[in-house]
Formats: sequence, structure tokens, C-alpha cells
Amino acid sequence: MREHHRWTMADDDGPNQVGALAQTRDGYLWLGSDSGLLRFDGFDFVDYQPDSDQPLGTVASLLAVDDGLWVGLRAGGARLIQGRETRSYPAGQGLPGGALYGLARDHEGAIWAAAHEGLARFKGHTWATIDDAQGFTASSARAVFVDRAGTVWAASGNHLYQRPAGTQRFTEVADGLDWASQIAQAADGSIWIAERYVNRLHRVIPGTRPHLQTQTVDAPINGLLFDSAGGLWTSTPGDGLRRYPNADMPLNLADAERVTRTQGLSADYLWPLLEDRDGTVWAGSNAGLDRFRLRELNPAPLPPGTLNAALAVAADGALWAASGNRGLLRQHNEALQHWSIAEPVTSLIADSHDGVWAGGPHGIWHATPAGVTLQAKLPEQAADDAAVRAMVVAADKSLWVSINGLGLFVLRGDQWRALKGPDAMPSQLMPVNAGSDEEGRLWFGYRDNLLISYRGEQMRQWASADGLQIGHVTAQLHHGGISWFGGQHGLARFDGARFQMLQLPANGQFDNIYALLPGHDGDLWVHGKGGIMLLPAAEVHRALAEPGYRLRYRTVSLDGSLANDPYRLLPLPTGVVGADGQLWFSTSAGVNLLDPARQPAVAPLPPVVIENVLVDGVPQPRPGVLQLPADAQRLVIDYTALSLRAPQSLSFRYRLAGYERDWIEAGRQRRATYTALPAGDFRFEVQVFDQGGGEPAAPTVLAFSVAQVFYLRPIFYLPMTAALLLALWWLHRRVVRRDRLRVQLQLQAQQDERERIARELHDTLLQSLQGLMLRFQAAANTLAADHPARARLEHALDRADDVMNEGRERLQQLRQAGTDDGNLAAELAEHGSKLDEPGITFNLQVQGEPRALTAAVHDAAYRIAVEAIGNAVRHAAARQIAVTLIYGAQRFSLRIGDDGQGIATPYASAEGKPARWGIRGMHERATQIGGTLEVKATDAGGTRVELQLDAALAYIDQRRQTWRRWIARLLRRDDA
Repeated sequence: MREHHRWTMADDDGPNQVGALAQTRDGYLWLGSDSGLLRFDGFDFVDYQPDSDQPLGTVASLLAVDDGLWVGLRAGGARLIQGRETRSYPAGQGLPGGALYGLARDHEGAIWAAAHEGLARFKGHTWATIDDAQGFTASSARAVFVDRAGTVWAASGNHLYQRPAGTQRFTEVADGLDWASQIAQAADGSIWIAERYVNRLHRVIPGTRPHLQTQTVDAPINGLLFDSAGGLWTSTPGDGLRRYPNADMPLNLADAERVTRTQGLSADYLWPLLEDRDGTVWAGSNAGLDRFRLRELNPAPLPPGTLNAALAVAADGALWAASGNRGLLRQHNEALQHWSIAEPVTSLIADSHDGVWAGGPHGIWHATPAGVTLQAKLPEQAADDAAVRAMVVAADKSLWVSINGLGLFVLRGDQWRALKGPDAMPSQLMPVNAGSDEEGRLWFGYRDNLLISYRGEQMRQWASADGLQIGHVTAQLHHGGISWFGGQHGLARFDGARFQMLQLPANGQFDNIYALLPGHDGDLWVHGKGGIMLLPAAEVHRALAEPGYRLRYRTVSLDGSLANDPYRLLPLPTGVVGADGQLWFSTSAGVNLLDPARQPAVAPLPPVVIENVLVDGVPQPRPGVLQLPADAQRLVIDYTALSLRAPQSLSFRYRLAGYERDWIEAGRQRRATYTALPAGDFRFEVQVFDQGGGEPAAPTVLAFSVAQVFYLRPIFYLPMTAALLLALWWLHRRVVRRDRLRVQLQLQAQQDERERIARELHDTLLQSLQGLMLRFQAAANTLAADHPARARLEHALDRADDVMNEGRERLQQLRQAGTDDGNLAAELAEHGSKLDEPGITFNLQVQGEPRALTAAVHDAAYRIAVEAIGNAVRHAAARQIAVTLIYGAQRFSLRIGDDGQGIATPYASAEGKPARWGIRGMHERATQIGGTLEVKATDAGGTRVELQLDAALAYIDQRRQTWRRWIARLLRRDDA
């Protein structure tokens, strides 16, 4: 019997009471059950939900056609499902009532229905009942079938009718039937009819005068199926499933392959049978669904339950197996030998003759067809449960043995010699894999990406610096002058000097490799935790030559994964090749044989189908343009590719163009999820690989877009941006206007204070000085003209007049509230000319077009310059003083430089020199007018003082002054 798998409600949340089967054009398998209609993609059963509010109820029959699926109901009537639309055809409108037992389609495209109350034909858009006038005289139809010649066969409760192609009437072929359950056609063109309640099977030879053959069988028959290999399948109501290899009557009942619930069948009560497009046979039962397909792995002729076996093929071609529960086994030419040795055996290798070496916690055995001999106990320092991890025979016939937890040893005869291990981590105490290449060099694989080779006693270590990147080294193959090493993270090829990693799909299939075997013409077989994989030689060469190339491979069997014991080490090796090229593998299903020459041809890739799209849990209608709202948080895309025969052999990769650049290797996963996608246009691309070396199909594409949030749309953000900029401009203007007003108020307050001081000086100091001068003048007048004291008094009074004049000028400047008269440069030049220190050179420059300064700025600038000049003369011993006035469009600057001693850095700050007020006063004047003052020593020696002030604060707006003067004239004219 073929490889079998079942789905039941109890085991896999599968179906129950499967009474009808059909495969539609898109590849889905449809199941009619007592709870409705199910769709199956090889992984998941999905309930079909009709678009109307009318439930289907129990489905009695199914028929797949090019444009949809016909569903016959036990309660009567039919439905036609076409995509997401359903057409309902209730009983009574040309369609007979009662349970609809069967459906068929003839060569003209008409649909035939066998119902409890008659036979009907659907042509065009309506049903028509077939009555006596058309030769069908029965009141009920149990089954209907259309053969390859186009003949329509119909069976009632007791009669069989036929309607050849091109005719319009039925004729009776035979009577005496007892509830025909199924009609089928054999490869030779004969028609077979099964009966549901009696143990009879009928065969009709078509022709001008068809005749009926009948055979009694051992059980009633519910379903008939002739498979593509020529066998006949029958399902029984309570006695399981039969397959007859030769479909010819009379059937040899003894040759039938039988499957019952005892052998794992979902149930013994079965109804429909179906062979799909891939040659897989499906059977529906009252408890679930069963699948049968041709085996790729065949059980080895070893005792049942031989699990966790280490394997070896001796020079004579015999297969040796040693496990933890069956001792040591030898199978050769259909003969099986068995020796009971101390278990478990954890390592097995062939010697150079017809025997093998077996190792375990209890020692090393040498076995030949004549018997088994204990060669040696493990070294004394080995623990009681120390396992043998790996073994290899050297060219000098010595046995190199890796003992768990102890290290690497050499066994000659019964004498052990320990070898020094690598200076590495404790995890690399002993090798976990061993082998020898064609040059006689020994190789030992360690954990953590370490390989060690021996040429005689010369040892060399290989690691990541040599290109090795496979993690724990667990498998090796030396064949045809090429060495391969497999491990925890893939495969590496050794070219004699360095290792080259083979780029493999990142889907987990190649994690933890434990056996590498040579194939035909350079092909490579890989056995590991993921199963058995075949790497074609052409694909391997291309992947090695083209970085980034996605290697295509074939998964041979879903039962090829490793068996394992959670309490013991995995016995090695798990795969060996026989002298005839056949491969033996120790798998979770036991020891199995694989014949590479009998592998089925690679089937074409199925297309990827996007089944569902959910946006925040809400299904989206398809097909159509998919537009996601701006606030969508979660997008889920369900996809699949239909391979009912081996859905686990398919792997997928996908990417979201516009969001992701690289492909995401999804493996067998059939769902992609994205959260919080940004606005924009996207293309979801998904591609399927069957791992069989075939060229993958073009990706299936789902295009969609995510709307922009309203506050980022042009219709929103353009005016909002303009409004924001306008608000910022307005705020800036307010801040600038506020700052200007503050400075103007400060200047006005300064001006008021200056006027108050001027009044006080005029009314007190100058008046008192004037009175004092008059009294001195009166005193001088009393003296004679030639009196020596009079000349001195007259000279003092002249100086007093100068002081009075200067005081009046300062009072005038204190009261000045208008514009600068443009004499700042002249005033500074005059001040410089009065420097009476000998040897001093004074230079004044004006840059830019002089503009009117505010009175406060004029005064502050003059005072700062006078103070700086005075400091240069009095304190710095300067010989050259340069003053520069810069009238810029954006700034006004005053710069005073000298070549003196230079000011000390601590005294150049706003605090100045302690107990001195010159520098501090300069900074205060600059701050009062809204400017900045920098005082620092220059690199060439001397000091530079620079005052800078924004033009808006330094200059008086001439247009505003003109406007004010014009208004003042008008006011004076009105007053006049």
C-alpha cells in the first residue's frame, strides 16, 4: 500500500463524515460533509460560507467543472459555486426532489443529476426532468456517470440505463441491481457498478449489445476508483479500504491490499474515492479524510521498531544497523542476521573488508558475517555511560575513537593511546564527527566551528579564518576528490586550501546536518533534522559561482527527518550509500531505502494564490483595487500554493516592494503580517519553490496603497504650512518690535535722565561757577593793571571761561534728542588732535556711507572711544592709535586699536579691573544701547576694542524723521 496520512476531527481538527470529494480547476480539494462544504489546500480545512443566508446542510455529491463547483444536497436541490458567487437551484423547477446522489457532465457541457425522485439534465440555464418519453422509466436515480466515449450511464434502484453520445433516448442495459452506489470506467473501457447493500460487483462490456458480468466480493462497496497505475480501489461500509493491483474480473480477492482502522485508517466506514491530478488517492470516511500516495522511501527489511540506528554498508554490500533496542543487525540478499550485544550502540563504521566496527558505552566490537567480537573495553578513565561519538579507520588499520567527555583516542589491538586535544574551549574536548579523505588524511569535526586534520601524526586546525562557518561540524563526505562538511548552519566545500560556504535557502531545512552522501553525476544528498534533500550538481555549481543565487533543491520525503532519543546521543551515521547506488537512511519512521533511479519526475509548480486580505481583522473584497485607510494598523495577507500531494515540500518567500528591499524567506509559512505601514503605494510579491530544481514561477503580486493621513495631504498641509509660516513671521515681528520698543524706552529714559542732569547742572553748578567768576573778576578789577597778581587772575578767569563753554556744550549734548549731525568722526578727530603726548600717531578711518545715529548711540560711541583712547595713552604706553567707524547696512561698528602693552585677559571682561571703572563703564554703555563690546589683546601686541550694534538700533530711519518733521511743520502752521 502507498504512504498514508489521515486527518480526523480528533487528531488534526479535520473533517467529519466526508460523503463527497472533488478537485476544482484551481487545485483545491472540496469535501462534502454532514456540516456543509469544506475547502482543503493540503494544510487547512476552511468552511465554505455561502453568500446567501441559506445554509447548505449536508452535502451528498460534488462535481467540479471548468467554471465552478456543483453541489448536490441531501435535502434536495443543487448549488453552483463560481468564485464568491453562488447560484441556487431548488428542487421542483425541473430538478427532481429528494437527496441528490450523484452529478456528471457530458461532452456537450450538460450537467446530469441523479436524485431520489428521478433523473434530470441541466442545459443552458434550466433543469429538465428525464421521463419515460426519453427512455428512463424509473422513478428514482441512484447514480449517473459519463464515460470517455460520451455515453451517459444511469442506475435506478433495480435497473441500469445507457444513453450513447449523439442519441436522445436511454435504453435499459440490465436489471436486477440492488441500489447501485457507484459507476466507474476501467482502463479497458469497461463500466463497473458497485452495490451498496449486497456483496456484488458488476462489469459491463460496452458495445452494440452490452452484457453484464457479476462477481461476489467479501464486502459491500460504497465507492469505486480506477487509479492511473491500473489498480482498482474499493471503499466499504465498515470493512475498510481495498486496492486490487489487477483490475480485471474476476478479481483475485486474496491479492487485495487492505487498510483498516487497525492500520491507521481514519475509520472503517468509507464513502467517496478520488484520484487528484498528481496521482494521489483520497478517501472520505465517517471520521475524516485519508490520503494515499506512492512511497519514495521504502521500509528496510529489518525488525519493526528499529529506531535510532547507526548504519554502515560493508564491502560486500551488506547493510549493517546497530540501535539501542535491536542489537546489531546485518541484512544481505534478503537474509537477516542478528547479534545481541550490550546496548546502546552509538557509532558504526565499515572496515576495509566485509565487517564493521561498533562502539558504545560498553566497548568496541568488531563484527563480520561470522560473528561479533569485543575488541576492547573503553579506557579506564571513561565514565560508565560514556558514549562513542565517532570512529574512523586510519591507513595503518588503527582505529581512532572519539569518546564523549574524554577526548580522542587511538586503538591498536586492545591498547588505547590518548591524543592531545586542541587548545580550545571545553566544548571542543572531543570530536563529534570523523572521516578520512581519498589521500588518507583523517578529519575530525568539533563543536563551535572547529575542524582538525591529521597526516600521520601531523595535526592542523581549520576554523573561521579558513572560511569555515558551519557551527558544530557534524557530517563530512569525501568523494571524487571533493570534500564537503556539514554542520549546524549549512554546508562548506573544501578546495584543498580553503573552505567555501554553499549559500542555502534560509528556511531552516539545512540546520543540523548529520549525513552527506554522493549522488549521480555530482549530485549531493543531505540528511538532517529537516529531512532528506537532494542538491543537483548544476545547482550546487551555480550557487558556488554566483553569490546571492538561491539554490533550488528537492525534498524527497516528509518522513525523512531524524529519529532521536531525548536521553541519548544520536547514533551516527544516519545515512549510507550502498554499492548499487541505493541510499539507506535512519529516520523517524525507522530505517528506509531510497532508490534515486526511481524518483518521480518533478511536477510543475503550482501558482501562488492570495486567499485572504485582512485589514485590522476585516476581510477585504477581492479582486479589486485595495485601498487601505490612513489609520490602518495591521495588514494580514494569507497565501498558498496548492500541492495536495506534498504541501510540506513547498516553501515561500515574499517581500513588500516600496517597504522592503530583500526577500523574506518564509519557509512553509503561509501568512505575511505588516503593522503600521506608512502612506504610499506598495506591491506585495510572493513566490513559491518546490525544492525540486524546477524554475520558479513569476511572483504573484498584490498591489495596494495606504492613504495619507489628512494632515499630511497637500490640500491640508499647504495652507497649514502657509498659515504656520505667517504666524511665525508675525510672532517674529512682534518680538523684534517688542525688543525695539524696549530699547527705545530705555533710550528715552536715558534721554530724560540726561535732560534732568543738564537742568541740575545748569541751575546749580554752572550758575554757581558763573557767580564765582564774577566775584573773581571784581576782585581782579581792584588790582592795578601792572600788579603781578592781576595777570595771574586774568589768566585763571580765561580758563574758567573755557570750562564754562565746555560745560554749556555738554549740557547741549545731554539735552540733544534729535539726530546725529554727522560729526562723530569730526569729534573723534578733534579729540585725537588734542592728544598732547609726544610721539603718538592718531589715525581715523570711516568705512561705508555715514548715516545718522541716535543721540544715545552717538554719545555712547564717543564716550567709549574717548575712554579707549585714554586707556591706550595712560596705561598701555601706545605709540599708534587707530579708530575705524564702519557704517554697514546690517550693523554699525566702532573699532579702536593700539600697539601698546595689551590688556590682561582677566581685565577685559565686563567686570574690568577691580576698583577701576573704565572698562566696566564701556561695557555698561554698550549694553544700554543694545550693543556688544569686545575688549581683547591682539596677537601682535596691543589692545582692540570693538563696539557692534544692529542697524535697526543704531541708525535713525530718515523716512520716519522726514515724516515727523513734515507733521511738525503742519502742526506749527495750524497753531499759527
